[in-house]
Amino acid sequence: MSQPPEHALRLGVDGRIEALHSLEEAAIFIRRHPMGEYAGSLLDQIAGASNPLLTGRAWVAVTTFADVMQRSERVTLTPRI
Repeated sequence: MSQPPEHALRLGVDGRIEALHSLEEAAIFIRRHPMGEYAGSLLDQIAGASNPLLTGRAWVAVTTFADVMQRSERVTLTPRI
């Protein structure tokens, strides 16, 4: 389930930059983040992304979740890679 580079995200977390290049990396990040306990549906969507349409929708959901984390001041979205 690899993704093209246009789906990469850069997140600033506790002074570190984390680059997410795949949905697998996004799922790992979400699972270990404290807000991840509320992301069961998002993780299901990532797991079910079996074609380009669903992959794109999963990335939209990941980006939306990252935006929510940013609004909670737990994560900072940084410019694209």
